Amino acid sequence: MGAKVLMTMDEYLHTAFDDADRDYVDGEVIERNMGELPHALLQAVLIRTLDPKLGLQVLPEIRIQVATTRFRVADVAVWRPGPISRRIPTVPPFLVVEILSAEDRLVRLQPKIQDYLAYGVDFVWVIDPDERRAMTYSPDKPGGMLVDELRTENPNIAISLTELFSILN
Repeated sequence: MGAKVLMTMDEYLHTAFDDADRDYVDGEVIERNMGELPHALLQAVLIRTLDPKLGLQVLPEIRIQVATTRFRVADVAVWRPGPISRRIPTVPPFLVVEILSAEDRLVRLQPKIQDYLAYGVDFVWVIDPDERRAMTYSPDKPGGMLVDELRTENPNIAISLTELFSILN
């Protein structure tokens, strides 16, 4: 990660970054690590797996305004059927998936997870392809829980980690 980059929210919203999009937190632009092959494979599988179920809207790498001066970019965000906005979603997704890259550390992701939960996201899945583990977070489990299966309710979704990680073999 480079030096701190500060800009106004208007500048952020009108900036197209050369590589990966960035989070924006209270005036600071925060770089995100670029995903490597395991990250991209898991992201693709999750998009294909979640897309056809129940008419869900599944979007990768999308800016979500989680607070007045905070935008987070989700690896995958999932909404129930219905309108979410025209440019930047104004409806919280019910599920956000973050896939760790080799350089990512869970401790650095904690503020982002808490932003999602405070915004109204029902479920946050954090997937670590290197360790082949996953944690789920929800308003009733804001500290997270190590799981063997990724689950949501309303709609009910269940994805086995064994099955998910089999694409990495």
